[in-house]
Amino acid sequence: MSKNILLINGSPRGNNSNTIKLANSFVEGLKLGYERWDVQTIVLKDHNIQSCRGCFTCWQKGEGVCAIKDDMPALLDKYVAADLVVWSFPLYHFGMPAIVKAFHERTLPLALPFIDRGADGSCRHPARDERSYDKKHVIISTCGFSSTKNNYEALSKHLDILHRGNYEAIYCVEGELFKQPALSKLTEPYIESVKQAGLEYATQGKISQETCELLSVPMVKPEAFLEMANASWGKTDPRENHSHGHLKAYNFMRQMRASFNPEAQRDINAVLQIDYIDLKESYQLQINNNRCELAVVGSESNVAADSAKTPTTTIETSFSTWMEISEGTTNGAQAMIDGKYRVTGDFNLMMILGDMFGGGRVKTRQQNSLKAKTDARKSKMTLFLLPWIILWIILPSNNLYGALGALLMAGIIAGVGDLKWELTIYERLNPIIMMALLGLTIFRLADSQSLTVLSYLLFAVVWLASAFTKVPFTAWYSRYAYGENALANPLFIKTNLILTVLWGLLYVLTSGWTYLLAFTPLFAYSGLINQAAPLLMGVFTKWFVKWYPARVARGMPDGKLSGELSS
Repeated sequence: MSKNILLINGSPRGNNSNTIKLANSFVEGLKLGYERWDVQTIVLKDHNIQSCRGCFTCWQKGEGVCAIKDDMPALLDKYVAADLVVWSFPLYHFGMPAIVKAFHERTLPLALPFIDRGADGSCRHPARDERSYDKKHVIISTCGFSSTKNNYEALSKHLDILHRGNYEAIYCVEGELFKQPALSKLTEPYIESVKQAGLEYATQGKISQETCELLSVPMVKPEAFLEMANASWGKTDPRENHSHGHLKAYNFMRQMRASFNPEAQRDINAVLQIDYIDLKESYQLQINNNRCELAVVGSESNVAADSAKTPTTTIETSFSTWMEISEGTTNGAQAMIDGKYRVTGDFNLMMILGDMFGGGRVKTRQQNSLKAKTDARKSKMTLFLLPWIILWIILPSNNLYGALGALLMAGIIAGVGDLKWELTIYERLNPIIMMALLGLTIFRLADSQSLTVLSYLLFAVVWLASAFTKVPFTAWYSRYAYGENALANPLFIKTNLILTVLWGLLYVLTSGWTYLLAFTPLFAYSGLINQAAPLLMGVFTKWFVKWYPARVARGMPDGKLSGELSS
């Protein structure tokens, strides 16, 4: 049997509301828990809903029919038919918006004019149709403050009386963050938690205590949110004593500073300078002791520079380009590859910039516990390499024991390794390869020398084949040092693609010279050579991961940037 949901969007912004994003997510969760929902949506601002006139025609003459000729009669039919009403509206002046209050007032025809006295002494009008009272409600509301304290108390009391306590409420503070694409990494987890709340409501009839805790936690630390909110108006607070209000990028830089998240990279000391060359304005974000300070260091206006320091990293860009990157409409790494901005100095800071200035999410106990478990379960290249190392150590003396030992280790890692680590496809591929090598050994299709050459070749194939996938081999294991979004970073992927191919070619060469050395007296030294080559390649790799991204960042011709700004 299907159930009826009525989603009432009570925001004066309509579908541009921040709150409706949460309400839609809640309804998605409801559908996951119970598929047979019939959902109807009312956007109050799109309807003609006049204020109640207090004429009581609906009680005296109309027998439940209102004298006002507008859209309310049809809306009331939907309201009465609903099994669940999901209300979506922002907090306006410590209560519901006027249009929502008007809707409630216009439900008067659903009540009889008589007065009943309750056991607690309270008075109430009985329902004309019990369906209008006997229904469940979910209230979803956002506000622009950083706390519910002294904000939602009046609304909650109103709802307690209005719905007789038969409702669930999700009060989301810092609601304006939902309209900032650059902060999606903060808002999307909250939206997912609201979906989880919908799923729980559909299956359990209530929202769990754990999910309620998640939903009650601010998305950004309150002090950071307040600074971002104050800077978002693009106006200078007359109470502030500085002369930077006329600078075009100043308020944006205030918001960027406010979004600083010290947990992204603890105990870092750096000075990030951003030169907006089209505005001729320069700013520094000075990071020290897990704090970030903003300084104005230059502009074409005669503004005295703040406490300027020697920059660790300098970004030269146009203001429009940096805004697009911050809003998420342009991928920052791809923009750098395309030559839309230039970076000089220590490039390592750029690899964690998105996490460092993505806002600091306040975490619950459950989230901290989950993060600890997730941090422990990282992919480790050692798990992939270990069976191969065993193979190459034992193989020269006994090819059967070498293949058996490698297969045993590969099987153990593939079987139980994911209890502690996050395994990749390559750890799961190892047992298949080792089983093939063992088969060649058992059926005497390859001697020790041939098996050694073949193993190096197969090892190379694994690396080279991964170069044709979305994520090259080395990226799976090196991603943790470069922030949560490393695998979505084109420059990170390109750097690892080059390294993966180079390592693959190294082992192709290794198989080749191992084969050639097998026919010479130097074969006895092949093991030493095959150990030295990866060591040298490892030194090269450490140098390359710093040099190549920095080269891309610095390599943009001056004319290209100038051309972009003049177009």
